[in-house]
Amino acid sequence: MKIHVQAARRVHLLPIPERICLTEASCHDLNALRQMNLHLGNCALFADKAYACQETEADFNKVGTVLATPSKKQKNQPLEHTDSLWSRFVSSMRQPIESLFNWVIEKTGIQNASKVRSTNGLFVHCYGKLAVACLLLVFYP
Repeated sequence: MKIHVQAARRVHLLPIPERICLTEASCHDLNALRQMNLHLGNCALFADKAYACQETEADFNKVGTVLATPSKKQKNQPLEHTDSLWSRFVSSMRQPIESLFNWVIEKTGIQNASKVRSTNGLFVHCYGKLAVACLLLVFYP
């Protein structure tokens, strides 16, 4: 399974998840983004390279949301200096969400599902661990 999270940035704290979606591991990130059906309005959504798609960017731009992803380099060509700087900026903005994922893994042991025997059991395991993580974030920042 893969966890997809839309989270609100907080200064000097881990982000607060606003929307969480679980998908099968084989589901492409863009398909998961479409399943989440985000209606964000005027804001910026920082995502990794998997979300880079002109069609998706155009859809978000229509509602005032900027989809910011690192630049993809062309085959056998280095990134331009400005593209490299942009990618570093996007990565620095994404760093707190990566820290959130690491924190969830560390605090909840979500990756240890060795006793789960069914798909429903896996969903219960994951959502239960994520609920505990969200409570910890809110009450013990």
